[in-house]
Amino acid sequence: MILKQIKTASVIALALGLVTVPAQAASSLAINGTLNKLTGGTTFDAWKFKILGTGTFTVDVAAYEASQSNVSTPDYFTNDINGDGELTWLDADTYFYQDTGSVKTANAIFRCDDVENNCGGTTGASNYFNGYTPGTSPLTRTTHLLTETSVDGSVHFRRDPWYDVVVNMPGDYLFLVADFRLDPVEAEAGINAGDSFSAPAGFTSPILDHADYRVTFSSPDMYISISGDTITLAPVPEPETWAMLLAGLGLVGWRFSNRSGGGSPTVAG
Repeated sequence: MILKQIKTASVIALALGLVTVPAQAASSLAINGTLNKLTGGTTFDAWKFKILGTGTFTVDVAAYEASQSNVSTPDYFTNDINGDGELTWLDADTYFYQDTGSVKTANAIFRCDDVENNCGGTTGASNYFNGYTPGTSPLTRTTHLLTETSVDGSVHFRRDPWYDVVVNMPGDYLFLVADFRLDPVEAEAGINAGDSFSAPAGFTSPILDHADYRVTFSSPDMYISISGDTITLAPVPEPETWAMLLAGLGLVGWRFSNRSGGGSPTVAG
């Protein structure tokens, strides 16, 4: 009897293992990174995105650790967003590309830099590439507004990029983070040419050899997980899907139990 129960439990556990969400998966995910100053420009980061179904998610960047670009501006203040004891100044610029194995100019989809500013404003129509429009793009984005309260610690007066993305076409994508401004040609070349990190005017002894950022991804209808530099988004199953799954697993366990529980045959004396 005990052996039968163990076998039944093993079958159900195995079946569950095939559909269990990864341990790191959640409705939100924060990533941290650092860009560096090089001879001739600055680096940028490219995070791989595997999107397994349609849905929506939010991109929320916190990077520029000052409220203004000039220390003489009224109400100027700083905020060590990542708590590392230093202040850096990344005027974050973000892009989505289709991923064909490398960054290619022909794969650029859209750009978003600052809330509203260079993120399509209220129409959402600008800053798409390669002929894409909000009506034809595999991913479309809608910027949040300056009138909304920041939820991630962003303090710059224009606010770091914060926008919602609608997935119209599942697939492999790249999410690029750079300093203003990374043109697609520069992205394909692998360096943000002629770029340098810019501290607020009048700031004493600024850090200019690198800049830090944090990006929070969240979704109401997709699981988000990360492995290395690859971020996976998978749709949350509908309630009826879970009900069918559990019913199927119950049937598997019941059939296995019946097949295993006949005992020894009776021999007539």
